[in-house]
Amino acid sequence: MLGKFKFDRWQIAYRMEGEEKYRLIPNPPYGWCADPFLVEYQGTIYLFAEIFLYKSERNGIIGYNIYENEKFGAWTVTMDRHWHLSYPNVFVHHDKLYMCPESWQKDEIEIYRLVEFPNRWEKEASLLCNGKYVDTTFLRMEEETYMFTFQPDFHQHGGSLLQCKVKEDGLSSFRTLTKDKSRARPAGNFIVDNGKIVRVSQDSSENYGCGLVFSEVDSIWPDYQEREIKRISARDIPVEKSLRKYTGVHTYNKYQGLEVVDLKYTCYSLEEYAARKRVRKVFTNKYKG
Repeated sequence: MLGKFKFDRWQIAYRMEGEEKYRLIPNPPYGWCADPFLVEYQGTIYLFAEIFLYKSERNGIIGYNIYENEKFGAWTVTMDRHWHLSYPNVFVHHDKLYMCPESWQKDEIEIYRLVEFPNRWEKEASLLCNGKYVDTTFLRMEEETYMFTFQPDFHQHGGSLLQCKVKEDGLSSFRTLTKDKSRARPAGNFIVDNGKIVRVSQDSSENYGCGLVFSEVDSIWPDYQEREIKRISARDIPVEKSLRKYTGVHTYNKYQGLEVVDLKYTCYSLEEYAARKRVRKVFTNKYKG
């Protein structure tokens, strides 16, 4: 009976490299946060993330949080659209801030440019249309830009990891790198340090976000090769001042020694149950004859 009130939630935690435990960032009162990405823009370090509005639309938007005095503050909404948004892959190019959010409901991979802080974004480019792709991640090496994206098959978290080159006149042909559910789906930016390249991916072999996989990249192009060097689960992530049991993790990012992850936990919620019923009713009535 109580199962219908049971929901998964996510929360972001951070630490400086070398610290033993992660510290939790409080979720905003209107949603939970996941898919953390770090970026430094105009001298300030920002954390961008999906905020899932479980109390109202039951949809994802993009928010940001500022890192000051060795801690994060309150969440602010920066992008809200009529479709689900998540995995806000942010980067700076020629002193301008860009974002490639996941928007699979729109069947498009898009790049947005920040025009006016904090929430005026303009569409800069459409990299791919008429297809469902998630968790798009880029790697810039030796004057070449490579795009990695996941094409879900919507069956038990399966799908294909695809790779292509981003060129001035568009994209090269995609090639499939792996369909292994335990390591295919991207889980954050590549880690590039002292000539070593590490790809972070999700382990979805048992359930969604059951762990992270770190693989060292030996060759990028024309033959992509990587080898697994570490695999962790939520149990391997110590959290400061928390007695909660965490059951999943599916995104990791790092910038100048600052590490961020998202952690999944389970709770019971009458508010979310009511919101789900309300949204489902509105959707059903919309398409009645």
